[in-house]
Amino acid sequence: MKPECDNGSSSVEALYTEIRKRISLLHYPPGMALSENVLANEFGVSRTPIRRILQRLEFEGLVATKRGIGTIVTTIDLKSLKAVYAFRMKLHEITGELCPVVRVSEDERAALEGMLAQCRQMRTMYDPEALARLYNSFQEMMLCFISNEPLRRISETYYYQTARLWLQILPDLSWPEEVNRITEEMEQVLEALRDGDMGAVGQVRRRHLVMNLNRMWGSEFL
Repeated sequence: MKPECDNGSSSVEALYTEIRKRISLLHYPPGMALSENVLANEFGVSRTPIRRILQRLEFEGLVATKRGIGTIVTTIDLKSLKAVYAFRMKLHEITGELCPVVRVSEDERAALEGMLAQCRQMRTMYDPEALARLYNSFQEMMLCFISNEPLRRISETYYYQTARLWLQILPDLSWPEEVNRITEEMEQVLEALRDGDMGAVGQVRRRHLVMNLNRMWGSEFL
């Protein structure tokens, strides 16, 4: 049975999701200092939940504490992220083993089809952040289909470690090719989901991840 997937079930979780989103979309770029006081004032909360959120983001590798400076957004280290991408490929491989079957509701299918239609429309609309937001939404829905909770949590963590690298490089890549890649991935995932086959979903996503890496780094990545 597929679990509930609600990232906004609490105010603290909603704040965490918002700050992580800002990091992934480069609103908080690498090297930027994040002030507990500023964030607490912006969101209308005390410093305690902000401190907990920043500690969580530090554990996930998105921020770091620097003596004399405070909390800063981590730089994008290509060498370490290559290892993360390699690990993400393995996670896609084992998805079918740990979560072989998935049932997709009509509402979920409609939401995915809506994302696909939106992606197709973006072929003639250059907006890197909008495309990144769309793909993040697609990723969040994919996480909801992973019934193994530890796998879902670790897949989410490592996705967001790499998401901002793609957005940072996106202006140097071919826009039509990137939109077509995401469109094809969504189409193939929808086809696999019609059969309830999470193994096929994992294979599709791994294949497209490899293609993405080859575009960013060249075939020498593998």
